[in-house]
Amino acid sequence: MSETRKAAAFGEILWDILPEKKCLGGAPFNCGAHLNRLGFKTSMISALGDDQLGQEALSLIEKETVSSRFISMLSGVPTGFTNVVLDNGKPSYEFNSPCAWDYIALNPRLKKEFLSTHWDVFCFGSLAQRSFVSYQTLHSLLAGINADIKYFDINLRKTFYTKSVVEQSLKYADILKMNDEELPVVSNLLEITGNAAAVAENIINKYKLRGIIITAGKDGTTAYFNNQEYRTFPGDVPVVDTVGAGDSFSAAFLASYIAGNSVRDALNAGSTLADFVVSHSGALPEYDSEIRTKLAQSGCYAAENS
Repeated sequence: MSETRKAAAFGEILWDILPEKKCLGGAPFNCGAHLNRLGFKTSMISALGDDQLGQEALSLIEKETVSSRFISMLSGVPTGFTNVVLDNGKPSYEFNSPCAWDYIALNPRLKKEFLSTHWDVFCFGSLAQRSFVSYQTLHSLLAGINADIKYFDINLRKTFYTKSVVEQSLKYADILKMNDEELPVVSNLLEITGNAAAVAENIINKYKLRGIIITAGKDGTTAYFNNQEYRTFPGDVPVVDTVGAGDSFSAAFLASYIAGNSVRDALNAGSTLADFVVSHSGALPEYDSEIRTKLAQSGCYAAENS
């Protein structure tokens, strides 16, 4: 990457409480941290509680060299966490509520600074929009943001989404990512019928998207861009857990795609990093020399300090 690109991610920062340990996570943070490792200068827009978990989170965010300039530290409200239950490596989540990321806000000075910055990519999802405060903040940013790609990883959780949230988010998005379990939910919400290709084409045309990515775990990933369908499949790797796999996929896909590589090459880059993540515990395992080499060969740059 010949110049430093800028990425921003909006939404939840939380602790994934796993059976044997806790890991800092949240889909937007995971994606942003991986983008940072892939050579982007990444900023996170979120909120943490001014408590022990919040201070621990802030320390790890700074260790990842993700900018915390747009992260608020709030008193009287706890840092977000989720109890993660793994069933054959597949996670389910129980979130605390309310928590700090339900109250994401920027003061006028920081909002002006954010909106005056050119971002190569802006990542957001649906979960942080469960609260009116965070929803309002996000959509006020989306209405004025200067970003080349607005990436909507829909990330449906429990009942923390509505048809309105999905529709309003799609109006701003350039690329939509979802998994195969979310596809029928989204098609029902938007009252679209047909197979995956038909639903994707309808959504792309209706909301003027560049493309849609649908992940399906071991069954691979399908992308619809430029009136074409692309497929990629995971490698034969041992699966430790799948926490954060989709987020790492998103980051490597975006890093490759924004660098000018083809959709097919970007999909392969995403699969390469996701394979590495699922074969380790947690969403942000430390990169080794082998994965950095593979990412470079896939059209991504991976910083040595990752």
